Amino acid sequence: MDLEKIIKRAINLGASEVEVYLSKASETSLALTDVIEGSKYVRLSSLSVRVVVNKSIAIASTQDLSSEGIEKTLNSAISIAKVSPPDPNWVSMNKKISRTNVNNLFDKDTAHATPEDIKQVAMELLDSVKDGYKNARPVRGAVSARSIEITYMNCYGGPLTRSETLSSLYIYARVDEGGKTGTYSEHDVKRSYKELRARDVGFEAGSRAREFLDVESLSSGTYELILLNRVVSSVLSVMITPAISALNVQQGRSPLSGKLGEELVSEHISIADLGASSEALGSKPFDDEGYPTRNTPVFEKGILKTYLYDTYTAFKENKESTGNALRTFSTAPVPQPHHLRLMPGKALLDELISETKEGILVMDTIGEWLSNPVSGHLNATITHAYLVCEGKLIKPVKGAVITSNIYELLKRDVEVGGDLRIEYGVSAPSLKFKKVKIAGT
Repeated sequence: MDLEKIIKRAINLGASEVEVYLSKASETSLALTDVIEGSKYVRLSSLSVRVVVNKSIAIASTQDLSSEGIEKTLNSAISIAKVSPPDPNWVSMNKKISRTNVNNLFDKDTAHATPEDIKQVAMELLDSVKDGYKNARPVRGAVSARSIEITYMNCYGGPLTRSETLSSLYIYARVDEGGKTGTYSEHDVKRSYKELRARDVGFEAGSRAREFLDVESLSSGTYELILLNRVVSSVLSVMITPAISALNVQQGRSPLSGKLGEELVSEHISIADLGASSEALGSKPFDDEGYPTRNTPVFEKGILKTYLYDTYTAFKENKESTGNALRTFSTAPVPQPHHLRLMPGKALLDELISETKEGILVMDTIGEWLSNPVSGHLNATITHAYLVCEGKLIKPVKGAVITSNIYELLKRDVEVGGDLRIEYGVSAPSLKFKKVKIAGT
């Protein structure tokens, strides 16, 4: 596709600035129950055009990449911009079109994976659930292999192209015995489908489902609280990701507004956005407006060092973008982390448990997505946990609610584990907190 031609056409139609964002994605996936239920292959190409007409901005997008479809999209964007109110804060689109050297983002075998290629992974996943416990059965799950290619160009430079692959699996296992039901789910994500830990994931889901057959409700009280790494990752995504976006800060929708340079969390907590780290899933050579990415410390030993910026929010504060513009093909770019990482410590999970006199090891939660990142109030319901007494796991428990201000929680005496778990866009180790009030059912 001739992106330069599209840009010139938009300028001829009246745009003072224009950018194009072309996305090509393909995905092969298998849907699972206790067998492989079906397969699906999806290929989708999308084009987004953002134009500026006298500081009025408009976006139009299409999946019709014919000449007629593109012409219609350009006319639509120009027409919308001409009747939209000007943005007094608008300065310019990104003029620093460049890339960072970030390698190993693309696996050819995964990009061209067929249902037959990933079938073996799916079979291994299903079979290993029963390896975890003979009466466990997989209820639902999936295996997928995906590739995406992004090409960006604006009136100041380009085009730039990046490609990445991603493969994932998950399984939800169930055990029914003696009138009781135990469940557990587990997942994994990697660049290549050949690296997926199907056997480990299935075994974990099956064995944990058995252990949660005899689960009891957790009583209200004050406990030492250990959050498993995957729970920490989920909390970070919900609570910290929106709070460090310069857009939310500027709109007064972040509890971190006006707090740069302050020690807001424990000195043991350091959080960075790894925008340009090859091993961090979500890293990339340039952001979604063609700006080179970088690794950006956000919290350093408890101190808030920076917010994350795209070009628009950076210009508002006379700063430089941190290379954090992210978008979908139909929306404007906004500043978000590429891969948010809470830096690991050295303690093993077993050590965190063995040093606990009376506590809870939280394995999974639901509802944290209903928390309030604007105020910092965390609310998460524990679905799978263990009561810990004198350094030993005593029994499975569930049903209690963690309700706390996330920054007050992170400012307490917190111990950081060394068991870093990498998800797409976020990674974290387990965390241990002392004296946390838990509301039981």
